[in-house]
Amino acid sequence: LPAAAHRAGGCLRAADLQPNPRRLLEWHSTAVAAYAVVLCVCPCRDSCQRGWRLLYIVAAYHSCSEVLQPHLVRFLQDVSRTPGLPFQGIAKACEQNLQKTLRFGGRLELPSSMELRAMLAGRSSKRQLFLLPGGLERHLKIKTCTVALDVVEEICAEMALTRPEAFDEYVIFVVTNRGK
Repeated sequence: LPAAAHRAGGCLRAADLQPNPRRLLEWHSTAVAAYAVVLCVCPCRDSCQRGWRLLYIVAAYHSCSEVLQPHLVRFLQDVSRTPGLPFQGIAKACEQNLQKTLRFGGRLELPSSMELRAMLAGRSSKRQLFLLPGGLERHLKIKTCTVALDVVEEICAEMALTRPEAFDEYVIFVVTNRGK
């Protein structure tokens, strides 16, 4: 029940029932994340694997409610840091996706059908070609929640530039073949 209903002794007012799109999205994201966590602890390995993959995708697009966030993060950290537990790798990837979503906002572009098929098959990254000055080519591993800052940091690290101020000196231009 909404907080106002609790204060009024459990009675709902008409205003409490008005849909709030932001609240609905938050409840939806929380429900999906909670459902995925339930699947993640299910004894049936196939359902568990599907639950982890669902959580991986959802964490890339939606944050969860402030109420669920500390519990979900703690759950993901516990699973990813406990030796011998199955699904440690995908738990870490889910945590990373959630942290990126909380920091930068969720992905805006829906995955292509090819990317979605790859995610559902358990493949979470692809190698992307980056053209560097001087005609150099560099392939980097791009994941579901990779942001431009990640790419800049990785390229800077290869050039032994580790200060955050150095990252501000570089940008990424996107070249597509759609203009042909």
